[in-house]
Amino acid sequence: MRDFDYGNARLRAMKSRLLTQHDIEALAEVGSLKGLIAALTKTPYRKTVEAALSRSSGMSCISNALGDDLIDTLGSIRDFFEDEAQKMVVIVLRRYDLHNLKTILRGLSQGAAPSEIQSTLIPVGELNRPLLAELTRAPDPRSAIDVLASINSTFAQPLLHLRAEHPGADVTRMELALEQWSLTQAKSFLESELQNGNGLTAALDLDADLSNMLTALRFAQTPEDRKLLQEWIGEDDLLPLLLGPGSLPFDMLVQAGTQDTLDAAVEIFARTNYNDALKAGLEAYARSNRLSDLERQLRIYRLRWMSEKITSDPLGIGVVLGYTALKVSEVGNLRWMAHGINLGMSAQSIRASLESV
Repeated sequence: MRDFDYGNARLRAMKSRLLTQHDIEALAEVGSLKGLIAALTKTPYRKTVEAALSRSSGMSCISNALGDDLIDTLGSIRDFFEDEAQKMVVIVLRRYDLHNLKTILRGLSQGAAPSEIQSTLIPVGELNRPLLAELTRAPDPRSAIDVLASINSTFAQPLLHLRAEHPGADVTRMELALEQWSLTQAKSFLESELQNGNGLTAALDLDADLSNMLTALRFAQTPEDRKLLQEWIGEDDLLPLLLGPGSLPFDMLVQAGTQDTLDAAVEIFARTNYNDALKAGLEAYARSNRLSDLERQLRIYRLRWMSEKITSDPLGIGVVLGYTALKVSEVGNLRWMAHGINLGMSAQSIRASLESV
């Protein structure tokens, strides 16, 4: 597609400035936050690190620098594209709109200060920084939803619908309603309005699958939690908690969620593309007894899948999918490295937990 020519060329140039795996692993050796800050000034993060140093130090400096760089980078991508390509990029970046809204609703429900909520936002999508700031100043989640409704934001639709059906719905249900609505709307738009949306549809299916598998695996890990479903959502199975469907059928996911062990649940997915990642995750879980270690293997699977789209879909949305995944992963690795150094972890332990292709 010609709509992607200019933008994809820009993204390929930006990809060349990403740190190599060797670069990132070398940073784990610096041994101190001061050393990490100094090392980052010799990388493409120099400008944001120097700017952050003027107002903070230590962990705050690194966090601010990485956050600013990520926002600047992802926030520029949409303007590289036009017409149909830009519409697809908007869908890719919508995951950050959802992140922002869920963060705001959760923060308001917990009485967090506006500044605290704003520090965790990634304003790169359709919801701009001034609007997000206004939402963080709302007294409660209901008021924030009213603000969205007052400006006819499409993001208010699922929340208003949920309010009408379940007036006392908690924030967790609001988050689920946003995720379900966003996926349904995006796939419907791609099917009806765009001619070349298959690659993006596959990416949306992937994200739905990963979210749904984790939901099922959590119930398999703690079967007693299934008893709470009737009280929470008025039903006895996890079907209302699922997104999509993606490529995995709902009956398979529900079956996995009814197992009483993680091993049995993972076996349900043995003939899917996710088998190897799940088996690796299960081995990690056996060593740590932490579901987060299994989830990490699924994140690595997603990163590899997305990054491969740069070469398998070089003239379409694949370059956007691959570059954004690689950039987000790089920032995530650097954040983890900073925390590890701050906690006094060894370089070997830090490197062992990095996520890469």
